[in-house]
Amino acid sequence: MAGKYNKEKLDYGALRGELKKTGPGKLYLLWGPEDYLIADFVSQLRSACIGEGVEDFNVKRLEGPGLDASELEDALNAMPFFGGRTFLELHGVDVNKCRDEKTAKLLADIPDWCTVVITLPAEAEPDGRLAIVKQLKKDGKAVEFTSQEQGTLYRWMERRFASHGKTADREAMDRLMFLSGDLMNRLIPEIDKICAYAPSERITPRDVEAVAHHIPEADVFQMTERIAEGDFDGAAFFLSELLSGDAEPVEILATIGWQMRQLYGAKIAEVTGGGMAFAREVLGGSDYRLRRLMQTARKFTLPELTKDLRNVTECSMRTREQGSVITETEALKELLILFAMERRHAAS
Repeated sequence: MAGKYNKEKLDYGALRGELKKTGPGKLYLLWGPEDYLIADFVSQLRSACIGEGVEDFNVKRLEGPGLDASELEDALNAMPFFGGRTFLELHGVDVNKCRDEKTAKLLADIPDWCTVVITLPAEAEPDGRLAIVKQLKKDGKAVEFTSQEQGTLYRWMERRFASHGKTADREAMDRLMFLSGDLMNRLIPEIDKICAYAPSERITPRDVEAVAHHIPEADVFQMTERIAEGDFDGAAFFLSELLSGDAEPVEILATIGWQMRQLYGAKIAEVTGGGMAFAREVLGGSDYRLRRLMQTARKFTLPELTKDLRNVTECSMRTREQGSVITETEALKELLILFAMERRHAAS
C-alpha cells in the first residue's frame, strides 16, 4: 500500500509516441497495476512488428509463470514469414525465478528480426538485485505501468461515457474514482454498469453511488470519516461491509493502518501550514480524495491520531504473537471499539 499514490506516473502517450517514432525494439519488460494499458501497449507492439495477414506465422506466445528454455530457443529461432518481425510475448513470466544460465543467454542474444515482450504476473515486480533483471533492464526497455494522471483519466472516462451516449461531470467522475479506484480495467465495467443503470443522459454522483463497486480503501476511508464524526454505528456498517467482501481481514487491517497514516500526514500538512500543496507532494492521490482527507484530519488532534496509529500497530502485532488466540476479525472489531473509546474520551 505504501507509495500507492505518490509513485511517478507513466506518460503513456509519450511511450506510444516513442514507439511510433522509433519502431519496436528487441526487448521489453512490462509490469505494474495498470494492466489495461499493458495489454494495449502489447497490442501496439504486435501491430508494429508483423505484416498484414501473417499473424498466425509471426506471432508467438509462451505462458508463464515459468519459462522453458528449449521452448524459448525454438521461438527465438523462428524466422519471420513475408517480411516484418517475429513477435514473441512471454506472458505472465516471473523473471525473478528465471535463474538458469541458458534462459539468461537466450534473452541476452535476441535475433535482430525478433521482438520479445515479457509481461510479469499480476502484482509482481522485477527484483532489481537479480542478475537477470539487471540484464533485461540494460538490454531492453523496462516500463512500470502505473495509474494515470488525473487529467488523462478524466479525458479517458469522458470518452468511455460518450461511447454509451452519456456525459459525466467532474464530481461524478471523482466519486467513481474514489469508490472504485483509478485503474482503467476496474473502471471499464463500472462505467458500463453505471451507464446501463442511469435513466438520463447525464451521469450524476448519485448514479455512481447507486451501483459502483467499492474497493476496500474506499470503505476504510468512509469508516474513518464516520469515526471522526463520532458516528460509530456508521463506522461499524462500513466495517461489516469490508468483512463481508472479498478482502481478507489481514488486508483490511493493513488498509486501516495505511489510512490512519494518510490522516496523520494530512494533519501534519494542516498544523505546519503546508496545506494541499504539502499533502499533494507527500501523500499523492486525486485532489478530490485529498480534500476529503484534509477535512477528516481536521476533526482529529495530532495526539489522537498518534494514539490511533499505535492501536493499529498493537492490534496487528497481537494477531501475530505466538500462541495468540485473537483472530484478525476479532482484532478489527476490537480496533473499532478502541477508536470509539478514544473519540469519546477526547469529546468528554
